[in-house]
This record gives sequence, C-alpha cells and structure tokens, in this order.
Amino acid sequence: MKAARVSEALIGSMIAEPVFSEQGNLLLKEGVIVNYHVLDKLMIHEIDYVYIIEALTQGIEPKGIIEDEKLLDSVRVVKHVFEDVLEYERMGVKSAISKEHIALVREVINELIVELEKAEDILYTVVDLIGTDAYTYRHSVNVTVLTIITSKALGYRREDIKNIALGALLHDIGKVRVEPELILKPSKLTFEERKKVEKHAEYGYELLEAIEGLPYTTKQIIRLHHEKLDGSGYPLGLQGIEIPEYVRIVTVCDMYDAMTTDRVYRKRMPIYRALDILMAEAIYRIDPKIYTVLLRNIAIYPIGTGVILSDSRIGIVTGFRKENPSRPKVRVLNNSPNSSEIHLEEIDLENSQILFIEDVWDVEIVKQKKEKLLN
Repeated sequence: MKAARVSEALIGSMIAEPVFSEQGNLLLKEGVIVNYHVLDKLMIHEIDYVYIIEALTQGIEPKGIIEDEKLLDSVRVVKHVFEDVLEYERMGVKSAISKEHIALVREVINELIVELEKAEDILYTVVDLIGTDAYTYRHSVNVTVLTIITSKALGYRREDIKNIALGALLHDIGKVRVEPELILKPSKLTFEERKKVEKHAEYGYELLEAIEGLPYTTKQIIRLHHEKLDGSGYPLGLQGIEIPEYVRIVTVCDMYDAMTTDRVYRKRMPIYRALDILMAEAIYRIDPKIYTVLLRNIAIYPIGTGVILSDSRIGIVTGFRKENPSRPKVRVLNNSPNSSEIHLEEIDLENSQILFIEDVWDVEIVKQKKEKLLN
C-alpha cells in the first residue's frame, strides 16, 4: 500500500483505504479502481493524497527462462573476462585470453545448458537485470541463451552446442579494442565511427586465433557473426552457403537481442516488432529456417507485458501457452469514463474470436512515473 498524490497517474490503481470528504462523508470505498470519473470526484473534493494498491499489475511477477541470480553470475564472469583481456591488451601481452578465462566461460555455458534443460517447456524471455553501461556483457549472455535453445531445437549434439555457445558468449570480445566512447555513444554513429566498431569481429578473431584447444567453430562465429546471406555483411562479405549454419544461428540470435534490449542510444522495441523485422530479413539476409525455429521458442508477449486490445482496453499479460504464445491470457481494466463501477477482467485470448492485441505499452515507464509522485 502506498500514499500517492491525486493525479492522472492514479488511473488503474485500486483505492486501498476508504476516502472521506472534509465533512466526513464517504466518497470512495476500499477496493474502487480509479478511472476518470473517480479521479474527477477526488479533485472536486480537493483530496490531495490517497492510499493505493497497483490493481492491474498486482501479483504479476515477470520471470525470465533462467533465474535472475544465475544470469547475473554469468554476466559477472563475462565482464571479468572481457576486462582482464582489455588489461592484458594495454600491457601488450600477446596471448590476451588465458586458459583460465576459457575455463571460466566454459563453466558458464555448462551451467546455462543445465538451467535450460530444466526449463524445456518454457518459452524464452529475459528480464532486464542491469543498466545499459553493462550492455555488452548482458547481451553476450542473452545471445548465448538464445543460441543454446535454437541449436538444440535444430538437433545439434550437446558437444557441438557447447562449442557454438562458446562462440556466442565471446562473439563481441573484439570490442575491447574499440574505443569505449564509440561503444557507449548515446547518438547515431557516423560512417567512419561505424567502420571502426565493425572491426570488432576481426579483432576478436585475432585475439583467439592462436589459442590451442579453442574449437574452429567458436573462432569462426567470433569472426563471421555479422555476415549476411546476400553478401551485405562484414568483414568478408560472404554469401549463402559460404556462411556455416552454426554462424547463422548466432547472427539471428544476436540481431534479435540487439533489438529487444535497451541500448545507450535507444529503448528496446516490442518483441513482436523485432520478430516482424527479422521475418523481412529472412527473405534475403538471414536464414529463414533459423528464424522459424527462434520464433517457436520466443515468448512474444511475456508475463507482465502491457498490451492494448483491439477494443481499446488496456491490460497486462498474466499467462500463455507455449503452443499459442500470440494469444495470451490478459488482465484488462474495464474503465468506462461515465461510471464509477469499474472492475478487472481476466480474458483468455485463445477463447476469443473477436479480440486481438493491437499494441503494447511500457509497464515500467508507468510504474516509474507513479514512483516519482510518491517522492
């Protein structure tokens, strides 16, 4: 329960304690959900603060396919390895990544594979853990998780999956040689700056090329993960079958995560829009088979996603079935502006022929606005 200032930000919240006028008359009972009619009533009677409960989001706890702490541990290892490699580079050490580092990242991959085997019937979704300053490390772990899921769905053997996942986890290691101000630039890169950043693929290959015991598969992924089937990629401009399938897997997973997580220069886009973009890319630039497999394993509307239905009602996704993720269960707010009788309704879109999801809204942004009102 929170004390909140009376404003439009209360829309969708539940009144936690009865509200009385200055004369002692009951204005609102406990449990009333705030809509515009209720808000007008509060303002007419000059009520400044009320106690509220977040009605629409109450009891909904978004969760990723892997526990947050396990993901954080993985991110910490990647950060440690990348930062050590950077330090060795500055000191002029020839072999910039040690056997100890390789052992650490292999252990991360083994643990991720075990965790994913526990969640075989769950669709992929990742909850943001940390800020954009750690994007490269978080991104590397996300891409690895997606790569393991996709490789397994494509029928790769466990040992091959480990080698592909190792390439995914280290695919951006060459960025340690790129100026940090370019990696973290909050605006669009110039042509020259973009060319400098693109060198990270070759830099990463150079860092790992001479390391004995590191699979050829892994090294190729690090070098070629930005190649495209139509020859428009880099660094070599390869086409079609010149690009191994295991590289194409990481390419698609890399593109998906880059679009659906926050960056220093832009907010993440909705999952369904990212998948639409990838579908268009699958015509010429990325492997359509890999895109299809990825699509089958992605939670298009994860639990906790804010949605707008085709009848204009707003809601929150409360659940979905793996077999039909585009038709989730939604808790909606029935908020007629002319009535104080307002309630929540649970709708299973699988059972509805006339309703569909028209758009999404950012639950976190709304929560942050409400939090500011409390301070």
